[in-house]
Amino acid sequence: MNNAGALLADTARRGELHHAVILHGPSAEALRDAAIRIAKALNCLNRTSGDDCLACQRIERRIHPDVHFIEVGSERKLISVEQIRDIVAAAILRPYEGRNKVFIIDPADALSAGGSNSLLKTLEEPVRDTTFILLTRSPDLLLPTIRSRSQAIYVGGNVQRDEELAADIAVLLEQFATKKESAALLAIAAVLAGQEDLSQSMALLAEILCDAAAGRPALAIPRERLLAAADASVFNTRWLMVNADARMIVEQALPALIT
Repeated sequence: MNNAGALLADTARRGELHHAVILHGPSAEALRDAAIRIAKALNCLNRTSGDDCLACQRIERRIHPDVHFIEVGSERKLISVEQIRDIVAAAILRPYEGRNKVFIIDPADALSAGGSNSLLKTLEEPVRDTTFILLTRSPDLLLPTIRSRSQAIYVGGNVQRDEELAADIAVLLEQFATKKESAALLAIAAVLAGQEDLSQSMALLAEILCDAAAGRPALAIPRERLLAAADASVFNTRWLMVNADARMIVEQALPALIT
């Protein structure tokens, strides 16, 4: 587990964690691991930052009655307003057997507009002993009102690998932005297609594009194109299970930067 995740778990154990946190970073696996460790620290029977007690085991197996996972349904593209209304109703109840109710929204950028708005009042007026954990590749994909009521914390995966890959992508994006060379986009596709975990690498690409849309760094590419390419990068990861041509999947996301 990375240092950020360990620190978060210890902060939760001490009772010092914000009632709503946005965990963001390129690795969906690292984000989920950190969220589960927080849930364990908040409910561990031995009051550690997570061990092998019965409560921690049940959280790991996703059967603890006070730890809820809110995810996109198998036939949906978004987390619906009905799903959020259900957790808002559950949030006002006392914990069944743990010390803290935990709601993990994964990914939070899949919240529908109605779902986001339904969540706002609960985040603004938090219920005691209730923690919301929102997972996303970038906080910029969430409503500003959601961000303003939450604490954003970066959780990295393999930091050295991510930094090296991010640096390569940044150089090629700058080359495309300044020289308008489509070959730079093809080079990005080639770099990503060669990564061991393409889904995480595409999530990193999406985060870089979102950061660029927010001006970090400033690129001579319209903001709407950067965001469109970020969305396409995430959407195209859904094809990884049915299409073995990794490079083609990446290449199909990048034209949004041009048109």
